[in-house]
Amino acid sequence: MKFSNNTIIVNDYPMEGEHLVYNTRTQAMAKINQELKETIDHCQSPQYFIQKTHYAEQLVQLHQMGIIVENEQEDQEKLKSFLQQLKYGLNDDSFPVTILTTYACNFKCTYCFEESSRTNVKMDFPTSDLVISWIKRRLKRLGYRRLYIVFYGGEPLLNKPVLEYIATHIKHWCEAQGIQFKFMLQTNGYLMTPECIDQYLKLGLEQVRISVDGVGEDHDHYRPLRGGGKTFDMVVKNIVDCVDKVPIGISTGYDKGDTTAIKRLLDYFGELGILHKLGRFIFSPIHPTLGPKDHPEQIQRSACMCNYEDENLVESNKRIRQLMGERKLPMKSGMSTSTCPVTREQSGVTIDQHGRIYKCNSMLGHPELSTGDVHHDEMNEKHEEFMNLDVWQQCPQDCTYMPICSGGCRLSSFLQHQNFKTPSCHKPYLNKMAPEFIKRDYQKALAKRS
Repeated sequence: MKFSNNTIIVNDYPMEGEHLVYNTRTQAMAKINQELKETIDHCQSPQYFIQKTHYAEQLVQLHQMGIIVENEQEDQEKLKSFLQQLKYGLNDDSFPVTILTTYACNFKCTYCFEESSRTNVKMDFPTSDLVISWIKRRLKRLGYRRLYIVFYGGEPLLNKPVLEYIATHIKHWCEAQGIQFKFMLQTNGYLMTPECIDQYLKLGLEQVRISVDGVGEDHDHYRPLRGGGKTFDMVVKNIVDCVDKVPIGISTGYDKGDTTAIKRLLDYFGELGILHKLGRFIFSPIHPTLGPKDHPEQIQRSACMCNYEDENLVESNKRIRQLMGERKLPMKSGMSTSTCPVTREQSGVTIDQHGRIYKCNSMLGHPELSTGDVHHDEMNEKHEEFMNLDVWQQCPQDCTYMPICSGGCRLSSFLQHQNFKTPSCHKPYLNKMAPEFIKRDYQKALAKRS
């Protein structure tokens, strides 16, 4: 009997002689004492030890949770089975689809990953009919119980007729089929009005997500109008006017680990009295993006902060979590499984305005990276190429984080190495942050229980 390779031990927490144990494969957490930890560390005869020790019941429970295993062989077999399930498994509960109604945008954001391949082409009605038909066939064939669409761009509100056409037809069809349908609007917020929100709520709108990068000039610097001009005041006005109608999440980017703009933004929303009315906040480092169409290897803004700059990310993440904690705002656990959708058989998809299908939004604008189109039910050779990567096999097989990483983000690999085959390792970052994530998850669970 031994601790699984995928088990993280946070020593002497919450008190000295107590230890949190967390398994990245099963996402199970437990608290054990020093004696039980030493029992596992020195256990040589598994069956005899479980039968004789007064910790027999706890050992059985820990084994069921995946925190301990009989031996190395069991550990590796369970890991491989888990990774295969991630790769080929089907979650028939919900099918997530992102629909790009247009690449056109009224903003000219300085870090936009679509800018190098942007066109003003909008999805037309014949293409939207093909999209609707493709989604219906997919839902029927795989038996999904829910459909969740994200309308995306560019700026999706620049093509409202197609957005409304798709939402209306899908809503009526899903109701007839007994399938739950909801959608999210990913918008820059400039064209969002209360009247628009009222209309979309009737069509199935569940939430809105808006990017806001700081207060006033901070935001206007990164997110100006395409023809020049400020955007912050209008975006905030629209948020205030709509926040009592629909949950509005906020996405915020930050550069070089500087989180001062995030603090100012949280304080500003607090002064407006809407901070705790808003939905979930998502904070993301600004990173390089793929090059122009047909030349993705010509990386744009290579000097930007990226996901493999671990020291910046660690310090930024700690400061952001402190800011959120001080304001009693929720944050998603940092230990959730985040397998790259590019390498999964039945992951969600993104459909562009031409009807091309992608597995990753950051690959939009690069037809050579599309994995299919709405004219065909079967995916193409690029999909097969991505599926056959199995990058995790290049990683150390005893890596603690393999279940939540599987070799990392394929886009990050391309940005760093100009190929999709090299692992994108975040182990240095996770070594520093995982104990903090686990402690917060433990405290959250205690608070919920009490």
